[in-house]
Amino acid sequence: MNKPKYYCFSDKKYNEDAYSFSSSHIMVLDGATGLSKKNYMSEDDAMWFVQMLKKEIEIHIKDPFSLSKIVDNAITEIQNLYSDIDSMDSIDLPNACISLFRFKEDKLEYFGLGDSVGIVQMKDGTIESFEDKKIDELDQSVIKHMLALSKEKQIPFLQTREETEIKEHLIRNRKLSNQFYYILDPSKKGISHAILKEWNLKDIYRICCMSDGFSQILMYPEYSD
Repeated sequence: MNKPKYYCFSDKKYNEDAYSFSSSHIMVLDGATGLSKKNYMSEDDAMWFVQMLKKEIEIHIKDPFSLSKIVDNAITEIQNLYSDIDSMDSIDLPNACISLFRFKEDKLEYFGLGDSVGIVQMKDGTIESFEDKKIDELDQSVIKHMLALSKEKQIPFLQTREETEIKEHLIRNRKLSNQFYYILDPSKKGISHAILKEWNLKDIYRICCMSDGFSQILMYPEYSD
C-alpha cells in the first residue's frame, strides 16, 4: 500500500476531530459536543473525549486483544476520570464516531461506529465502504426542517438553529443515540454494535477512513466547489 496521506480541518474554536496512524493502524475520530453545551472535563468535552480515545487506542493498538476490547478498555480509562456518568442525561455526554483499521500479522481488521467512513479497495478492483447511514438520514431530516422554517419565517438558514423547534428536533435525534444508531460515548453502550470486518492483507490495494465532513465531498460533489 502507498504511503499514508492525511488531512484534518475544523472551523470550530476547538477541533473535535482527530486522526492517528502508524505502521499498525489508521484511525479517524469525529467528536460531537453534548447538546446542553456543558463541559465537565475541559474547555470542550468533545475534544477531550476524542483526544483521550486517541491516546488510549494508540497506546494499546498492538495489544493481543480484539479491536472491540481495545476500544472498551480505552473508554474504561475515560470512565475512571469522568464525572458521574450514570447521573447525566445522554444529551449532555460528548460522543464520537470512529473508523479504525489495524494491520495485524497477515490480516487487516476494521472497527467502525457512526458515520465516519471506512473504505477498502481490493487488488481485484472491488471497493467496500462502511458507515452508519441512519445518522445521515436524521441529519437530512433536520436540514429539511431548517429549510422549511427558513422559508416560512423569512430568516437565514443558519439562524434557524436557534429556533426552539429546531433545538427540540436536534434533542430528539440525539436521544436516539445508542438506540436507533450507535456511537462511542462514555457509557460504552455502542461498542457491541460496531461494524467489524477482516480481510487478508495480501488482497488489499489501499484503504481510507474519514469523517462525514470529508465523505460528503464524495457523496455530494457539489460541496467541493
